[in-house]
Amino acid sequence: MAISFDQLMHGIAIQETGGHGTVDYGKVNAYGAVGKYQVLKSNVPGWSRQVLGYSISWQTFRDRPDLQEKIVRGILYGYYKKWGARGAAAAWYAGPGNHDLDMSTHSQPGGPSIKGYVDSVLNHASTYKGGGSSGGGGGGGSTGGDRVPMSKGETAESYGYVEGLFEAIPELKKIFNKAVKGQWSPEKFQAAIRDTHWWKTHSQQERDYLTKTYGDPATAKQEYNSAYVHVRQLAASLGIVETDANMKRMKAWAYNAAAKGWNDDQLRAEIGKYVYFSGDNWQGQGGEVQQKLHEYAYSMGVTMSGSWYADKTRNVIRGLATEQDYMSEIRKQAKAQFPQWQKQIDAGQTVADLANPYLTSMSQILELPGGSINLFDPTIKKALNYKDPNTGEGTAKPLWQFENELRNDPRWKKTQNAQDSLMQVAHQVLSDFGLKY
Repeated sequence: MAISFDQLMHGIAIQETGGHGTVDYGKVNAYGAVGKYQVLKSNVPGWSRQVLGYSISWQTFRDRPDLQEKIVRGILYGYYKKWGARGAAAAWYAGPGNHDLDMSTHSQPGGPSIKGYVDSVLNHASTYKGGGSSGGGGGGGSTGGDRVPMSKGETAESYGYVEGLFEAIPELKKIFNKAVKGQWSPEKFQAAIRDTHWWKTHSQQERDYLTKTYGDPATAKQEYNSAYVHVRQLAASLGIVETDANMKRMKAWAYNAAAKGWNDDQLRAEIGKYVYFSGDNWQGQGGEVQQKLHEYAYSMGVTMSGSWYADKTRNVIRGLATEQDYMSEIRKQAKAQFPQWQKQIDAGQTVADLANPYLTSMSQILELPGGSINLFDPTIKKALNYKDPNTGEGTAKPLWQFENELRNDPRWKKTQNAQDSLMQVAHQVLSDFGLKY
């Protein structure tokens, strides 16, 4: 009597429950076998990818009876097509390589012999009330040979996909309907799918994710939500402003992370394009980089445009360059503006360090607040670009000369220093004439 595939499924389920027929999808035995059909934990990731198009954990397998049925049906049907009911049962018990040992009476670790297991499975299979023994050659149903009639959903699963995916994509739906009507083999169907525009424009990882969105939407949604939270946090850390347009972009970035497997480097490269700086509204890593470049340029007496700062900052947070790359560019410009100080700048000194004696003297002599004088003051720039009148070579202006020149500055006459100096001169003149004051 031929055993149908549904009978075989029933027989294995009864056998794996210990012969009492109680369905326990959450069962985990001492050998690491899980569920109604006692699938080894180690087989779950590979089998789920083979049948569903994506991998699941054994815990998800344990908690999802619907996935247990899909995966077991997909794997066991492959055995059944190749080796019939006895060979499939032997392969299920002892592994595919032992499918032809269905008559072996050697005892197996922790269980009966392969023959004993197979005979028991087929005995249980005969009690199945929902299937018949019609047909021949190891097959049940009316299609003949060893092919078992399946629903469109079961057919999709046997191809490694879910029906919902085909319904959602017209190009795939057309091919799938032909495959169902023509009872294509999985190999023929896969060959047709690989020739589609959809296949060629989606990576394996994205195809797996799209399959999951229809086959296991709860898990797909969880993965997407996790990616969205991560993307939003990363974007905030880079300094992006959450405008309506950027919030929409975050959804696309989250999809790329969940479906295409984008890592942080890829995300940074894309997110960084949309980090902008308005006025003093600098935030996140972008704001920190912007601030550092501004401060460094200021200390080097160099002026850069606002677009330069924005473009270079975006390059840094996108991972296309480093802060040091653009500090080097600032140093190069500083050396061009203050050529006589090139060696000192190359040694690590800033122009602010070099100008400090002049800045201090100018502040004291002209009685100016320290913060009101900087490297962009014409007096300071002139001092830094001093040339020896005898040799014409650039050199450091003597500090005493710089200070004497400051006392010729119109601003000096308004200082208390100038008034005190004039009083001292007047007193000295009177003293020289023998007059008291």
